[in-house]
Formats: sequence, C-alpha cells, structure tokens
Amino acid sequence: MRGSQDAGAKGAGSVVTAGPWTARDSYIAETAVTLDRLSAKIERLERREEALKAQVAELHEHAQQSTRFQALAESLRNSRDYKVGEVLRLVKDLRARLEVVEGPRADFAGLTYKSLVSVERKLVELSTAQTRHADLAGRLQPGSIAIGFLAAIVITSFAGLIS
Repeated sequence: MRGSQDAGAKGAGSVVTAGPWTARDSYIAETAVTLDRLSAKIERLERREEALKAQVAELHEHAQQSTRFQALAESLRNSRDYKVGEVLRLVKDLRARLEVVEGPRADFAGLTYKSLVSVERKLVELSTAQTRHADLAGRLQPGSIAIGFLAAIVITSFAGLIS
C-alpha cells in the first residue's frame, strides 16, 4: 500500500510514470500514455479532416458558381452578338429602302437641295407663295361675281335699248 501512496506525477508531461511500479505496470502505463497521445492525435486529425472537408465543399461551391457565371457571360455574349447582327440587318434593310426612295447616288450631285435645311426653306417659300395665290384667288372670286352681274345688267340694258 505504501507504494501506491508514493505514486505521483513526476514526469514533464504530468503523467504518472514514477513510483514503485513493476515492469508490467510500467509497460501498461507507457502504453496507456501512448494510446492517449494517439487518440488525441486522431481527434486532432479528425477535426482537421472536418475543416478540410468544409474547405473542399466551399471550393466546390465556388467552382460551381464560377461555372454558372461563365455560362451567364456566354449567354450574354451570344445575346449581344445576336442583337448586333439584328441591328446590322435592319440598318442594311433601311439603307436599301432609303436608296430606293432617294434614287441613285449619282443623281445626288446634281440636286439643288442637298440638306433638310434647304428643303425646309424651299417648302416655306412654296407655302408662302401658295398662301398668296389663295388670298388672291379669294379676292378675285367675289369681284368676278360682281363683274359678272354688272356684265349681265349691261347686256340686258343694251338689249332693252336695241329692242
């Protein structure tokens, strides 16, 4: 019993290794210490494994997100290319229609009115002349009616004098 009272942690690792142990007890104590160290190491490795699994899952999610972004970028690029092609097709169609309306480009050099400003000025001049003509026609019409009545009166009065 006295030997069990002498047992205490006298080593650097606070492990009871000193005391009145027999060789078998010493082997068992060293094996227990080694097993404790191994189980602690295994626990650390398991925690590290869990951390690495979390990192791998995070990297996997990041890779999937990158793939989705790449697919989105490809889709946007295809959409943009399609829209640009559609706009080019519409511009060519509009250019062809405009050439039909304007006529051949060679005749453009001989045109008097080459800009919208000059065309607008000419339209204003024509509308002013048309307004003057309409005013003159409006003034002459009542006068023409009066002249017609006077001519009819003169003719009837001559007819009365002759008969």
